[in-house]
Amino acid sequence: MEIWLPILIACACYLTPSFLLFKKQTPDKKLTNFNALLIGIGLLAHFTILKASISFNPINLGFSNALIATSFFSILIFWLLNFNKNFNYLQPFLLIPSAFLLIIHPLFLSNHFLTTDLSPLFITHIAIALLAYSLFTFSAYLAIFILIFEKKLHQKKKIDMLLSGSQPLIEMENFLFNINKIGFLLLTITLISGILFSEQVFGTPLQFNHKTVFSILAWLIYGLILAGKKLFGWRGRNSIYIKLTAFLFLLLSYLGSKFVLEIILHR
Repeated sequence: MEIWLPILIACACYLTPSFLLFKKQTPDKKLTNFNALLIGIGLLAHFTILKASISFNPINLGFSNALIATSFFSILIFWLLNFNKNFNYLQPFLLIPSAFLLIIHPLFLSNHFLTTDLSPLFITHIAIALLAYSLFTFSAYLAIFILIFEKKLHQKKKIDMLLSGSQPLIEMENFLFNINKIGFLLLTITLISGILFSEQVFGTPLQFNHKTVFSILAWLIYGLILAGKKLFGWRGRNSIYIKLTAFLFLLLSYLGSKFVLEIILHR
């Protein structure tokens, strides 16, 4: 019962800004500040849930815990960036799914305790990996929004007020590119630390399994699309579809394997 109170608080704080945004699709500064306050309170409640679920002695990184950890950092990234940029249009895409994950969180709780000693190398590896996944999750939401925005433009229909309050398309695509650059750098560090220091980090030699293959595939695709953008100016729907494909491989590499092992096979 204790965990349900912060879940309800976080969900209320996440869903209210989206509701207010739909109700008043051209938010003024007062509404924007109020929404920022609500999201900040939601993040505190979200962190309380995360702390209680993961624990830290030992760390429990089960499937549901990994999901709410990624959603927490994705919202934190959005919340911090939104102080300087207008990302209000992303609120429904980011906050509504996160509220849903929190509601179902107690139903999918599973124990996957990391028995490895909490060495500085291990903590650094986990922190960088979580940040990389969170950045790519945030960029995936932004990519989906760009696809919707671009479709409206190509259909030459009247753009919804919510969409019209967003940034110019080219500016959003450039920002998406910059987010993916940072995420790619962090993913590179994660893979290198995992490959070179597998025994020190995880206590076992590197295993070449589906998780490793999907991670490397995601890294290669992200690297390709970033190089294509830098060298040849790749942009548009095809570029975004490729980024979402890379994100799918990233999901399969970590969360996909966790879901199969813990939720389906109960291992």
